[in-house]
Amino acid sequence: MTDVVFGIDFGTTNSLAAVTVGGRTLALVDQVTLRPHPSVIWYRGGDIVVGREARQNMDRTDTGAPPGFIRSPKMSLRRNGPIFVDGRPIEPTDAVSEVLKHLKNDAAAMRGGAPGKNLARAVFTIPVDFGGVERRALREAARKAGIGVVQFVHEPVAALYAYLRSKPDLGRELTRLEGRSVLVFDWGGGTLDLTLCRIQGGAIMQVVNLGDNEVGGDRFDERLRNHLRAKHAAAHGIEDITVLEQPGMAAKLLHQCEILKIHLSDPKIDSEDVIVRNYLKEDGAGRNLLGTVTRDELKDLSAGIVIRGLARIDQILEQAQLSYQDIELCLATGGMVNMPAIRDGLVERFIGRVPKLDNGDRIIAEGAAWIASDGLRLTLSKSIEILVADTSGRGTYHSLVDAGWTLPLENETQNVANTRLFCIDPREGKAVVEVAKPAKLGKVLPSDPRLTLCVAKVEVDANAQPLLERIECHLQIDHDYIARVTLTSTGRGAHSSEEFHDLEFGLSLAGAVPPSSGSSHREKASAGGGPAGAARALADSNLLQRTNVARCDNPNYSDDESWKLVPGDLVAKWRSSYFDTRNTVATSRQLQEKNFYVPCSRCKRRISQIKAEGPVAGCRGACC
Repeated sequence: MTDVVFGIDFGTTNSLAAVTVGGRTLALVDQVTLRPHPSVIWYRGGDIVVGREARQNMDRTDTGAPPGFIRSPKMSLRRNGPIFVDGRPIEPTDAVSEVLKHLKNDAAAMRGGAPGKNLARAVFTIPVDFGGVERRALREAARKAGIGVVQFVHEPVAALYAYLRSKPDLGRELTRLEGRSVLVFDWGGGTLDLTLCRIQGGAIMQVVNLGDNEVGGDRFDERLRNHLRAKHAAAHGIEDITVLEQPGMAAKLLHQCEILKIHLSDPKIDSEDVIVRNYLKEDGAGRNLLGTVTRDELKDLSAGIVIRGLARIDQILEQAQLSYQDIELCLATGGMVNMPAIRDGLVERFIGRVPKLDNGDRIIAEGAAWIASDGLRLTLSKSIEILVADTSGRGTYHSLVDAGWTLPLENETQNVANTRLFCIDPREGKAVVEVAKPAKLGKVLPSDPRLTLCVAKVEVDANAQPLLERIECHLQIDHDYIARVTLTSTGRGAHSSEEFHDLEFGLSLAGAVPPSSGSSHREKASAGGGPAGAARALADSNLLQRTNVARCDNPNYSDDESWKLVPGDLVAKWRSSYFDTRNTVATSRQLQEKNFYVPCSRCKRRISQIKAEGPVAGCRGACC
């Protein structure tokens, strides 16, 4: 059987697999609802029910939803420890694997004899704030389901690629968008994610990401539920209605509110009725909950959440120093963008640039399927750098790996860089290496700020001569896009390593774009990834960080150029002739450090102490 790679959008509320067949994408929606599969699991005794059937049973009985449900297993990947279902501990990866098995089984039942029924490998989409720990956990869950993760792609990038791929002439569309900014606005059931992208040199580059976990569609459902509770309590004179709710009715009413929200998002529907039988424990007129909600009520209830969500647009544009007019395209995805208030807010800000999507609930999975079919690869959108010493005393950033580097696929670990550093000031017994990335995308100037990725330290010989102890700096990146920097001090014989995963990605369109559409994306993307220097002030401090490592490929310990990196007081200890008045090799900085730190040969005091205390009688040193 042909090894076909699928695309999978594993979502908080719904999940979907897609595959390309005959030059088009086929979304493997639920065959009854023709919608994505609910990410709901029902542990029914010894059986495990997933998807539509599990979702329906949440609302099945008159006495409330049956026990044993997990509604959003994706969120459990962000926590430590098991999920408890009716007192039974379940590992988050086991729960997630059940949803993925459901998608795998559904693919095996594809109609029409389409190729690639065996969902054995897939490109997975992930939220922009899914860190290395979550990526590892999702890969493990996929492994348990018998699915190999070829690569991870951020959801907004997958959505944007699906939109671009739907155009009759992809090359022309990329030419039109070259150098322009695109906002992907993804408002789903669990989170709101905004990603500002730029089409640059034949690649989709992520510029700024912003997420909000407090305004997802679930928050709208909760407000609707509380509104219906309040109306029912007021109608029947109930002081605390939650005390009288039947077991499971809170979840049942919440599910009804989700359906209500979806229906009222249809401009043809002005109001919707809700009926929940046997809602309360007590008999009487209030036992059954009966209510009506109008579209205006929903609008009023959700106004605060909508305002907060739309305000995130202003926030991300401010970070990027852009205006509404700078956005060439606003791609609105996720179930919540169907709400008129949200859609109207987007159209008001980006008039004529918010296309109406017929596949908004499928576009992310379809984008992943296209990425898999076209064999596209993720690249670093920003270089990874280390801070090394220079004669300014402030340090300069040296690139370990440039922007545009192609990231590894499934089961790959790339040895990205191996560089030699030398400790110029070993007195503290540790060599300190700061790993950073540029704060902005594109061409990087020496004065541009950097963002610290990690700080690694390794023990060195505190009594060694400067520039003698060599530090081997080794960088690896694995298939979960987790980077590990390993330091080895060759004299002291110590080892240390640190992991970091706050990397930013671009999607290379090489192979999907005709050659005439532009030059190599790597040439352009790498243009700004070279060495750059900047003074790095510590946040909320009046201190300045100074690194104690230098990059010297072939250090000559008698070479005065190498010694210019060593603090002046340490030079005075190891090379007494360095400051001979007949020499001019010492830098002004080293002279200052020598005069500041090296004590008087007679009274043994430093210049600061002498200035504070005054001369000492009998001291014939120049200082006194």
